[in-house]
Amino acid sequence: MAATERQKQALHELTARGTLTAEQESAVIAALDDTGPPQRIGDRLAEVAAYLGGGLLLGGAALVLGVSWQDMARLARIGVLGAATAALLVAAFVVAGGMSAVRSVSSRRRRVVSTLFSLAAVTAAFTAGTSVSEHEFVVGATAGLVVAVGAYVLVTTALGYLTLAAAAIATVVAWVGESMPSSALPGGVALFALGVIGMFLSLVDVLRPTQLALAVGAATALFGAQQLLSGDAPVAYALTAGLAFLCFVTYFRVHSTVLLVAGVVATTIVVPEIVWDLTDGAVGGGLLLLVAGAVLLATSLGSTWLRRTR
Repeated sequence: MAATERQKQALHELTARGTLTAEQESAVIAALDDTGPPQRIGDRLAEVAAYLGGGLLLGGAALVLGVSWQDMARLARIGVLGAATAALLVAAFVVAGGMSAVRSVSSRRRRVVSTLFSLAAVTAAFTAGTSVSEHEFVVGATAGLVVAVGAYVLVTTALGYLTLAAAAIATVVAWVGESMPSSALPGGVALFALGVIGMFLSLVDVLRPTQLALAVGAATALFGAQQLLSGDAPVAYALTAGLAFLCFVTYFRVHSTVLLVAGVVATTIVVPEIVWDLTDGAVGGGLLLLVAGAVLLATSLGSTWLRRTR
C-alpha cells in the first residue's frame, strides 16, 4: 500500500525528533509505495501512452516550429506553442482525474502528471519568450518558473523538483545577465545564494525529495562559486570554502551523506586552487595531485569520524 499523508507526516515528525534520518524516512516511504497491488496491463499501457503522447506533442511542436519558424508570423508561433502548453496541462488534469484530484493522485498516475506538467513548463517558457520582442530570455525563464512552481506545489515529485530547479537557475541567470551583463561576479554570487537557499529549504521540508534537493542545491552553489575563478578568484575561494564549512557544520545536526559528500568535494576543489594561486602556479601538476589526494584523504577521514561520533 502507498503511504498516506498522515503516515508521511508521522514519519516527518520522527525525522524532526531525530528518531529517523532523512534517508531512513525516504526508504520507508519508498518501501510502502512498492507494496501496492500489482499494476494492471491497462494501467501500464495508459501510462506509456501518456508519456508517448506528451513527448510526441512536444516533439511535433518543435518540428513544426523548426521547419517553419522563419515563415511563421509571431502570432502563429505563439499559437502553436500556446496550444501545446494548453494540451499538456489539460492532459495532466485529465490523467489526475480532475483539478480537485491532482494533489491526491496515486503514485502511479503522479509520475505521468508530473511529466506532463514538466513538459508544459518548458512550452510555457518558449511561449512567453516568443510573445515579446525584447528580454525574451527573462520573460521566458520567468514564465517557465511560474508554471514549474505551480506544478511542484500540485504534484511533488523528483521530476517536478528538477524542473523547478532548472527553471530557477535559468531565471536567476536571465535576470542577473540582463541587469549586470558586464561582470561575472553578480551571476556567480546569485547562483551560490540560490543553491544555499535551496539546501535550506530542503532541510526544512519545503523542497522534496530532501536528498535530491540537497544535492542539487550544493551543486548549484559550487557551480556558482567556481564561475568566479577567472576574474574574482578570492571570492571564489571564499564561497567554495564557505560551502564546505556550511556542509560540515550542518551535518552535525542533519545526518545526511549528501552533506558530507558536498563538503568533501568542495574542500578537495578549493584547497588545491588556493595552493596553486599562492604559489603563482609554481607547484607542478604532480605535486598538485598529491595535495588534492591528501586533502581528499583528510576530509574523508574527517567525514568518517563525524559519522561515527553521531
